[in-house]
Amino acid sequence: MYRLYNLLLRVSIVFILPWCLLNLIRGKYRVGLWQRMGFYPDEIQKGLLNQFTLWIHAVSIGEVIASVPLIKGLKENYPNLKIVLSTVTVTGNKIAKEKVSEADYIIYFPFDFLGAIKRALKAVNPSACIIMETELWPNFLKELNVKDIPTVIVNGRVSEKSFKGYNIIRPFMKEILKNISLFNMQTEGDAKKIITLGAEKRNVIITGNIKYDCNFKKIDDDDIKEIKDTLGINGKERILIAGSTHSGEEDTIVDVYSSLLKDHPDFRLIIAPRHIERADEVEEIIKMRGLVPVRRTCLFKGDNTINLSACEYAQAGGRPVIILDTIGELSFIYSIGTIVFVGGSLIPHGGQNILEPLFYKKPVLFGKYMMNFHEISKDICSSGGGIQVNDKNDLRKEVAGLLDNEKRMAEVGEKGYQMIMRNKGALQKNLKLIGEMMSRRK
Repeated sequence: MYRLYNLLLRVSIVFILPWCLLNLIRGKYRVGLWQRMGFYPDEIQKGLLNQFTLWIHAVSIGEVIASVPLIKGLKENYPNLKIVLSTVTVTGNKIAKEKVSEADYIIYFPFDFLGAIKRALKAVNPSACIIMETELWPNFLKELNVKDIPTVIVNGRVSEKSFKGYNIIRPFMKEILKNISLFNMQTEGDAKKIITLGAEKRNVIITGNIKYDCNFKKIDDDDIKEIKDTLGINGKERILIAGSTHSGEEDTIVDVYSSLLKDHPDFRLIIAPRHIERADEVEEIIKMRGLVPVRRTCLFKGDNTINLSACEYAQAGGRPVIILDTIGELSFIYSIGTIVFVGGSLIPHGGQNILEPLFYKKPVLFGKYMMNFHEISKDICSSGGGIQVNDKNDLRKEVAGLLDNEKRMAEVGEKGYQMIMRNKGALQKNLKLIGEMMSRRK
């Protein structure tokens, strides 16, 4: 099966080369291209020479953020450990550099061609490898096994969509999975799926979701006031924050917000699109509803003076719809919200992380498409700590109901927070298992 996989990779080059060249021109893969080919700076190879090195792979932003408490814990327990953190996406790499100072090197993950993989492994020379969630690259995993380098899946999950796809190639999946030493899965459902796909049952452990142990930043009243001042929001306004929204969701959000303004003139809206390059598109959606949009990067300068024309600001009645077009701010912005909607869930995307606003005791709403966070969303709904909606009418009804019932808002927010507190502990389980693996390697 591996021969067929590599043959298909070689054949695919002919078909995907024009697409790759187009993306290179656009800049999608230009950043870190040489690293993706397996060529890393000499300083990495020299810096890791004769060291016990742990390679941690986190494909994108979500996995990078989930890896933060793990990497911090590993460095605290093993201060001499060298950590190399790899990502696939440019934004993931940028966030890693901002948030994971404990990593000794942050690199781009190589393409899964044998040549690139072998060059990368020679440069990094890992003693062990951790893969966040379930990012399975056949050649990479096989080469690790050939070199007798143990590999652990941490925070493992298998979405329904991935399971259906993997199930079609189950014989090949069994070959791939035998290269992995340990599967630390989030839930019993994830464990059953990975075993069905071919993982050895004795190597599969349910450790819980490490995202419950994320290092949520505590924010006090002074911090909240500062954030509101920076955004031009007074202390009496109530705020709907729509976080990590995708195409097809902003129309719904803005329509719901517009329909509630008449009865709730103190209402404000902040939209944070999942991909900030969609800010132009979101602006147009807001303008089409007769509202005034303003980007976070244009609203205020660093000295807290308004960087928006007096005419534009007056046109919005001092209350423009704010588009959060920055990276890394959303988690803090959630703290000033009255009600939070988390996107990627009204469309068949699979949802986004709903834990951050829960930590700030906000009533959280999300759509019915939460496949990527199935267990978490189910637990949140059953605990009363969040509200799932089916469509625009549902969303409007629930938002209006919360605005008219402050007691219920507080109860929902508190229940969500308590659910996070009950589920903490996955981090320590994973640190313990990883520590045992590393002690066997030394």
